[in-house]
Amino acid sequence: MADEPFDATGDDDLGEPPWTVAVCPVTPELAAQLADMVQVDWTDPDAGERAMAAAGWESTGEYLGDLDQKAHTPAGHLVYGDDCLAMPFAYEYYVHPDGAVAEDFWSVLPGWHGIVDPPAGSFGGQVDAVVETFTALLGPPDHDVTHARRPELDHEWRYRAWRRGDNVLVVAPGLDGFSYSQFEHAFVQIRSLPATTQFPAPEELPDFFW
Repeated sequence: MADEPFDATGDDDLGEPPWTVAVCPVTPELAAQLADMVQVDWTDPDAGERAMAAAGWESTGEYLGDLDQKAHTPAGHLVYGDDCLAMPFAYEYYVHPDGAVAEDFWSVLPGWHGIVDPPAGSFGGQVDAVVETFTALLGPPDHDVTHARRPELDHEWRYRAWRRGDNVLVVAPGLDGFSYSQFEHAFVQIRSLPATTQFPAPEELPDFFW
């Protein structure tokens, strides 16, 4: 996914309602399941299905769910990815009937809650909290790389990643496709990255990890 936002509204005069940060928490128990899944070959759909079933996650079966998910955790996280595991845990957006997000469907999903007009830094704080949870399980990240997405606005995306065998687990923000890339989400992703392969350069990270 490209790392430049698309203005789906086409109108600069909408004004901004209060922002919302919607969250489905990553508990230590869920983080431990994900840490165990770093060794799974996610390029093998059957292996991925077995790993999710063993963890008690519910698969959507042959067809994707209403929000294009392939599974969901008991806590309510939606799980995506054809050859990887991608699990968003936070979204940052505002709701406007003529905007990119016309209704707040994230906050009302089972297991999710919305923080309306949150304190500054709330979205980034959610990302940092998940990183701390994985650090307690796996130790410090093997890679801690910042991508200056929009330097003129001092806006950066920070990628914290753990390498295990030929896979990598990353916690990072990215553009939310449901808002036509107008807003951001934060996610955990596990995907293939051979042990002999260098970690992607900062400018390659947005496309590599989502």
